[in-house]
Amino acid sequence: MSGDPGRSEHPGVTATPNGGGGTGRDIDVDTRPTAAGDGRARVLVTNDDGIDSPGLQRLAVALAEDHDVVVAAPLDNRSGSGTGIGRLQGDEDVALRRHDVGPVEGWALAGPPGLAVMSAALGAFGARPDLVVSGINAGMNTGHSVIHSGTVGAALTAHTFGSGGVAVSLAPTRDPTRPHDDPEAEDWHWDTAVAVAVRVVAWALDHRPRTALNVNVPALPPDQVRGTRWARLDHFGHFRVATADLAGSRLHLDVTDRSRGREPESDTALCLDGWVTLTPLEPVETAEFPAVDPATVVPWT
Repeated sequence: MSGDPGRSEHPGVTATPNGGGGTGRDIDVDTRPTAAGDGRARVLVTNDDGIDSPGLQRLAVALAEDHDVVVAAPLDNRSGSGTGIGRLQGDEDVALRRHDVGPVEGWALAGPPGLAVMSAALGAFGARPDLVVSGINAGMNTGHSVIHSGTVGAALTAHTFGSGGVAVSLAPTRDPTRPHDDPEAEDWHWDTAVAVAVRVVAWALDHRPRTALNVNVPALPPDQVRGTRWARLDHFGHFRVATADLAGSRLHLDVTDRSRGREPESDTALCLDGWVTLTPLEPVETAEFPAVDPATVVPWT
C-alpha cells in the first residue's frame, strides 16, 4: 500500500498500525455500502488453507477474468475452523494486511474464513459480494463431517449473511512409491478444479440457488473426468486438519471413515469414482417440532 501508512486505501476499511509491532494491521469495519465498480458480479474468494495456497491463487486469477473479484482469506492455515469466526474481544482488533493475488486485490487477516466472509458482508472490503467462493481446498470435503470444514463453513456463512456460497475441494492423486508422510507424495490437478469452479460460479450467479453448494472434484486430468452428479452427503466422509503446536512440530489429521464409498450415490463414492459432485447444503434452520407437548420436556409448576 502507498500513501498514509496509518490508513488503508480501500473503501470501507479504516486501518491503523497495530500496537504489537507485527506485520499486520488492525481493521475497523465500516458497513456503509460501496459501489461494485463496472457492473460485473462481485465475487469474494476465500479459503481455509491460507491466502498463499495454490488453489486459492489459481481460482482468484481465473475468476477475475469474468467477475469483479476480491480475495479475503486467512494469513495462515485455518483448516477445521467450520463456520467459526475466531476468538474476538471488544477491546481487540483483528490483524489485517494488503496481500494481492497477482492482479487481484487481496486481504489477509488473522482469523478463520468465516470471519473473512462476515467482514466482507459488512462492507470491510468494498461492495457486498454477490457470491462467496471458498477454495480450492487441497483435499476432499465430503460427508456429514463437512460441518468441521472451514472451506464449507465459509460457504454456509455467506448464505447466512445473504450472499450465495460455493465451496470447491479437490481430491489428491497419491504416488504409491513415496512414503505416506512425504509432502511430494501427492499431486494436484488444479487445472481440473479451476475449470469446474469457473463453470459452477457462472451457474450459481445465473440461478442464485437458495442453498450453499459443496463441490468436490476428482483427482483426474480434465479429459478423464466422467461428468457431474448431484450427490448426497456420505455418512461421515473425509476432511483434513493440520495444526502446529507450540514446540513447532505438526499434528496432521487426515480423517476418513473406514467405510467410505460404501454408499454408491454418496459424494465420497462418486468423487472417488471420477465424478464431479454437487451437494446443496442448508445452513442452520429450525427442524420440525417433535409431536409432543413441550411441557413434558421441561415440566414447570
